[in-house]
Amino acid sequence: MRKSAVLEAVEGLVGSEDLSKALKGVDIIGRIAVIKIPREWQAIRHQVGERVLTKLGVDSVYMQTAPSRQGDRVRGLDWLAGKRSTETVYSEHGCKFFVDIGKVYFSPRLSNERRRVADLVAHGETVVNMFAGVGTFSIIIAKSKGAKVFSIDNNPNAFELMIENVLQNRLNGKVIPILADAREAAAELERSADRVLMPLPELAEAYLGEAVRMLRGKGWIHVYTHERGNNKTEAVDRAKTKILESAEMSAEMIRCEGKVVRSIGRRNYQVVLDMQVIPH
Repeated sequence: MRKSAVLEAVEGLVGSEDLSKALKGVDIIGRIAVIKIPREWQAIRHQVGERVLTKLGVDSVYMQTAPSRQGDRVRGLDWLAGKRSTETVYSEHGCKFFVDIGKVYFSPRLSNERRRVADLVAHGETVVNMFAGVGTFSIIIAKSKGAKVFSIDNNPNAFELMIENVLQNRLNGKVIPILADAREAAAELERSADRVLMPLPELAEAYLGEAVRMLRGKGWIHVYTHERGNNKTEAVDRAKTKILESAEMSAEMIRCEGKVVRSIGRRNYQVVLDMQVIPH
């Protein structure tokens, strides 16, 4: 139902020939829905918002006006309907998260990926999450596997919410929030981790050396990147070529497996590489 909510909401507002322009994707984050609509529909955007509000039973509807920006990664948003609040509580895999979509980046579309990575973690591992946001990956891993997670982000708003989320999920001492650039934190966490997460595609390649630096020995790095391709296989192959070339400068590759996490546009994909490496 959620995937077609925008399409169904605009029925009767525009002609049938324009329905194909509806962007079907809806992000449901707690009690907030975030949608995208074509520029031609700006005059009816609040009507669309009201209909989506009713259809999904959420408290607020926002329209994404710009993709997440560099730095704090917050995406542009305009209020359409319901409460004028960007704060909500989001639940996933038995954990609860305080989120403010006006101040931090958050995507519910990575839910399956967060579960997948958590399932790979062994009990008692030490994990570093280099780009943690409000702590979603970190908290799910710590809660389900008893791992200790150093959870890094350089956005003060994300850091404050991360602290609240650690307390909310009773993981004080298991998830360690760190307000810093991941490159700076790497110096303090050198040779401390069994596994490193890099869930920020824009910085994956540039920070790969720091990820290797934090491994105590043979360990795993999960690298997320954006890659174009005529199909998923081509996108994964291109990602491997790019990332493995960078990794060779600081580590010996033991194994590398890749998969597409999601499509982010026409012939454009988010890819994850699970790499087991030994630091040089």
